[in-house]
Amino acid sequence: MGWMGDKTKKLRRVPNPYFTMHTTAKFLFGVGLGVLLATWLPIWTGWVFIIAAMLIAIPSTRIILMK
Repeated sequence: MGWMGDKTKKLRRVPNPYFTMHTTAKFLFGVGLGVLLATWLPIWTGWVFIIAAMLIAIPSTRIILMK
């Protein structure tokens, strides 16, 4: 199996709290990107969501991508 298959197996073995954090981070990143693309809100609002998503995703991404 390739690199992607190995990481998918590892994602399935992640404990539930880390999986929830990973999913929340992806959601917040999407919201932040959407806010940045929408010009009717202040530009800094989108960056706040994206930075929060990155901070939340650090532990779960580290577990998934570690060897």
